[in-house]
Amino acid sequence: MKRQLGLVAAGMLASAFLRTTLHAATEQGSGDTRLHLEACLKWTERDGSFGFANACGEPVALLFIQLNGRQRFDRVVKPDERFDTGEPEKTVNATDWLFTACPADFVPNVPFTAENQTQILKGQYECVRK
Repeated sequence: MKRQLGLVAAGMLASAFLRTTLHAATEQGSGDTRLHLEACLKWTERDGSFGFANACGEPVALLFIQLNGRQRFDRVVKPDERFDTGEPEKTVNATDWLFTACPADFVPNVPFTAENQTQILKGQYECVRK
């Protein structure tokens, strides 16, 4: 029992260390890992085209794909610039689609594939330097 408690305590300490390290590594300007930028993108339809305006205050490296293969974008969206899919929201939402939003010069730390769609859709990724 004593050994199990020691392992639990060691695990808790390691977990706390990793959370602290991860938090420090994801702060802006801290190096090779950043948080994704999904929160500052508001998807809307404008003039019949579904897209978003970059309200992040920095360039966003966008990966976007319709899983039916119809569209794929890999581009940087400048601050205050609008990204449009070129299709109405109804058309885009009729198919499965994914996107990631990282700071420029960063990519998602999970492969941008259909196999990872659940993790990506939940925003469970970070951005790592290219």
